[in-house]
Amino acid sequence: MLNKKLNVVSLFSGCGGLDLGLEQAGFNVVWANDIDKTAVDTYKYNMDSVVIQKDITKIST
Repeated sequence: MLNKKLNVVSLFSGCGGLDLGLEQAGFNVVWANDIDKTAVDTYKYNMDSVVIQKDITKIST
């Protein structure tokens, strides 16, 4: 049985609804991104994951 949480990255994460579900299902959201400031502010308020507010095309790999 696998007891280790799988790490995931969330792109276009919005306010974090899907990410919350992923965490409740046992995943570990390690990084999230959205361009919308209001969505990112809500994400920061509700989630512990690192979230970046930036255009995805402007983020360096």
